[in-house]
Amino acid sequence: MIKRWKADAMDIRVLRYFIAAVEAGSISGACSRVHVTQPTLSRQFMDLEEELGHKLFERSNRRLLLTPKGKLFYERALLITALFDRTKAEMKAEEELAGEIRIAAGETPCLRPLARAIARLREEAPLVSVVIVSGHEEIVRSELHSGVTDFGVFIGDVDLSQYGRISLKERNRWGLLTRRDGELAGKTSVHPEDLLRGPLVASLQASQNNELLSWLGKHAQEIRVAAHFNLLYNAYLLAEAGVGNVLALEGIINPEPKSNLVWLPLEPELSAGVSVAWVKDHVMTPAAERLLALLREEDAA
Repeated sequence: MIKRWKADAMDIRVLRYFIAAVEAGSISGACSRVHVTQPTLSRQFMDLEEELGHKLFERSNRRLLLTPKGKLFYERALLITALFDRTKAEMKAEEELAGEIRIAAGETPCLRPLARAIARLREEAPLVSVVIVSGHEEIVRSELHSGVTDFGVFIGDVDLSQYGRISLKERNRWGLLTRRDGELAGKTSVHPEDLLRGPLVASLQASQNNELLSWLGKHAQEIRVAAHFNLLYNAYLLAEAGVGNVLALEGIINPEPKSNLVWLPLEPELSAGVSVAWVKDHVMTPAAERLLALLREEDAA
């Protein structure tokens, strides 16, 4: 007897249906988004659960709730569809400079050469678009490893042996955002022992930065950390409110003259280098290759 062929339940189309159902909160809500009838969607989700061997939804009258396996599958579905869309766009863009370049980056003014390179690329190739995801080192590494990001920007002395990279010439000074009327009022620079005079607000990456820990020396274990942050503007607001002094690179946020905050450099001076990295042996798109070439030119200028 010839067995009837059955399409794989986990194809790109069904993954998009699944994502739509999760975002809409119901199968009926997904129907209007993907223009498929409710019985058809319900049947395809049942086939998907059968193929995976796990329930993905807890079904109720009001809302679809994801099971733990469903949450994991949703994350993977987002990644798979993003990679598929990216690959399809890259295939179409082989004959010309077009498509999307994705960059995961820590916050630093040292990215001006990259910004200028992007501007030049856009002049040459208006069909190229750029997506920049801001985040600390762990986020940047995760973006690179996932395969959805072309370049990662790393700040400070980090292990990049598994990547190709360009180390930019410019460096960033570390300093402290502190209240003008606070514990460090009247000072023009900050020494390691000064950080003991009030609570600290530090980025997740700075808390593990070997260069900073070495600069702090014997005081490293005595620091009181009031809060951690990912993006600096939120920490800026904490400093304004008096939660603590913020360890920050120079030039990311410049306090306004009327602000009650001031940025003070660390003394002895401590600066951080910046590297633009990519996965070794990864086949770059023509647009990404051109951006890399322009970045080398801008950094050498």
